[in-house]
Amino acid sequence: MASGNSWNLIAPEPFMPKNGEATLKWEEWREYFVNYISTFEDEEELTPEQKKKILLHCLGAKGLKIYNSINKKTRAPDQGDVFSHALEDLTEYFRPAVCVAVDRFKFYHRKQQLEESVEDYVAALKNLALSCKFGNLHDDLIRDQIIMHTANPHIQEKLWSREEASLREVIDLVKSAELTGRCAKAVLRREDKSFSKLEDSTTIAIVKKSNESSRREKEIVNLKDYILWNS
Repeated sequence: MASGNSWNLIAPEPFMPKNGEATLKWEEWREYFVNYISTFEDEEELTPEQKKKILLHCLGAKGLKIYNSINKKTRAPDQGDVFSHALEDLTEYFRPAVCVAVDRFKFYHRKQQLEESVEDYVAALKNLALSCKFGNLHDDLIRDQIIMHTANPHIQEKLWSREEASLREVIDLVKSAELTGRCAKAVLRREDKSFSKLEDSTTIAIVKKSNESSRREKEIVNLKDYILWNS
């Protein structure tokens, strides 16, 4: 057995002490434990069986009881790397229950947001699809979701006619449309700036002309007053 860990780290608290609930989420506790055991001076010399014994000791009384119950159902004794298998069995047991119907509901109702790129949208859909158990339909359903819920109504019309297109082809079409849209907006912004400058210069010219006309009219009035005063 290992003589101790080189960093003098304290062993993790029991995952499930006697008559107690889990102290952490399993994934967090597992990472804590793996980091702990990796600090042993002779960790590389430990056999899988020795690592497993340390794991079972750190599980706590209730955790050990759970492991013994699931181990009888899942594996034959002395089968392969018993430490890795023990971690896998516990991970499977403590994995949060997944409600496929709820996860699929979230997937089907995920629409592309305004200003959200197709790449970000696809990444979000793929993340939602992880727990949907779509199997071989995975890519097809993501493709259909893009077609139905793209934020670009113009490209949507084209996509409807490309029923046999693959997910990759649909993504490329939408990306191309997004690029075209960005270029068009950039051109419009430049034209708007040019028009604004022209409009401003025209306004200045009109104001100058108006000011000159007012000045002439004032000079004429003053001249008439002068003539009347001296006649």
